[in-house]
Amino acid sequence: MIVISNASPLIYLAKANRIHLLKDLFEKIIIPTEVYNEVVTRGLKDNFSDARLVESAVKEGWIEVVKLSESTRKNVLDFEELDYGEIAVLKLAGTYPDCLILIDDASARKIAESLGYKVKGTLYVILLATRRKIISEKTAYGIINSLVSSGFRISIELYLKIIESLRHLKMD
Repeated sequence: MIVISNASPLIYLAKANRIHLLKDLFEKIIIPTEVYNEVVTRGLKDNFSDARLVESAVKEGWIEVVKLSESTRKNVLDFEELDYGEIAVLKLAGTYPDCLILIDDASARKIAESLGYKVKGTLYVILLATRRKIISEKTAYGIINSLVSSGFRISIELYLKIIESLRHLKMD
C-alpha cells in the first residue's frame, strides 16, 4: 500500500525512534516537498534529532519526496484550517488512488475523509505494527507513553481506547 504522510507522524515516530515502522509496514512512503521542508529543512535548522532520522530515511530511499506538478498545485484545494503541508498531502493523494494518508490533526483528518480518502494517524501505525507482531504490546505501550511525554496531543478517551485495543490484541 502507498502511504502519503504529513509531518506529525514522521516527527513523532522519529522522536520515539520508531520511524522504521513505516518501512516495515508499507510498500511505499511518499511525502510532498512541503512536508519535507517542514520536517527536515526546518528541523535541521533547529537541530532536531528527529529531522536527521527522517532525512536518513529519504537518503536511503524508503521515503520518497515528491514535488507537486504545476497542474496539481493549481488544483483548487484551500481550507483555512489546514497548513501548507496538509494541503500538499491532500493534493498529492489525488494523484495516487487507493493510497493511505497519515495525518494526526483532527481537522485535517475530517477534511481528508470528507474528500473520500482513507486516513489514519501515528497511533494506527503503532497498533498495526503490534497486530503484525513487528513490536510487542509492551513496546507499543512504551512508544505511546513516549509520544505523549514528547508532546503528542491525545485525549484521555482516545488514550484509553488505544490501551484497550492493545489489551485485546494480547488476548487474540
